Amino acid sequence: MRSIPVPILIIAALFIGACDTRPTSPVFDDTTTTSTTLPGIDDLTTTTVTLPPPDVRVVGTVLGVTDGDTLDVLSEGTTSTIRLLGVNAPELSECWGEESKTFLTNLTANKNVLLVEGEVDVDPFGRLLRYLYLEDEAHPVFINAELVRSGHAIGLQDGTDIASNMKSLEARAFQSGYGMWATYACGDFEGVAGDRPVIRVSELVFDPDGPDADALDGEYVTIVNEGYDVVEISGWILRDESTSNRFSYPANTILDPGESITVVTGCDGGPPGALHWCSAQAVWSNGGDTAIITDTLGNAVVWYTYSESDG
Repeated sequence: MRSIPVPILIIAALFIGACDTRPTSPVFDDTTTTSTTLPGIDDLTTTTVTLPPPDVRVVGTVLGVTDGDTLDVLSEGTTSTIRLLGVNAPELSECWGEESKTFLTNLTANKNVLLVEGEVDVDPFGRLLRYLYLEDEAHPVFINAELVRSGHAIGLQDGTDIASNMKSLEARAFQSGYGMWATYACGDFEGVAGDRPVIRVSELVFDPDGPDADALDGEYVTIVNEGYDVVEISGWILRDESTSNRFSYPANTILDPGESITVVTGCDGGPPGALHWCSAQAVWSNGGDTAIITDTLGNAVVWYTYSESDG
């Protein structure tokens, strides 16, 4: 059984170029800074972007933005819908969805961009999957990373060369309270901004023994109230970094100081008092994932990430 203790460590990784002449992701020059504010985050990466060689550049013009990770681009006489690789922005109906769309619109609308293919060309909805740059030789911008760096999107651990870099940028954004990671980005019940409740992930078992489909009752996440106040988490949402898996804590779920509660992926198992997702499939990816818990307004209270190597 694999479990992840707190704190975790995110290690920034350099991009490694592909063997052919067509780059599959941006090239980074790395510098690091040290943080002691967020437990487990020791090395956070800032990036200087190098544009791909002219002979492999595909240039397009942004015609419109659908949301914080999707836009329409005219290139070589064809208009295509582009889904940005390696990121996941909030839906328009969710907190920070409109802000994320506005940020991407201000960054790219009617501008020329460079489109770079990744490992997968098209998603299941027929959208082209691409890395995008703003074409500026002096100060190029890697749009995918800029969304994560500024707190307008989540970085995905999708197996690409830039995944760990994205998570490092995300960690820094959360620590700094940028964008959707601000303490009360989605509002404040009391009308006076304060600190987040001190809720932490104390354990996350993402790869229990056996095939994933047969081990759902052994996959779970436990949170603990490390603060001094009672916290009611009724209606709070637990989700993964894809945000496609969501669990709502039931009514009258209250954590006293020092008290913990576990959510099991399957319909059984876990410690006494555990809640059960009763999911038909594994929730937490064996290749790395992020557990995010938001309150009823959508504010991010808990952010906890792990990588495959943590197993």
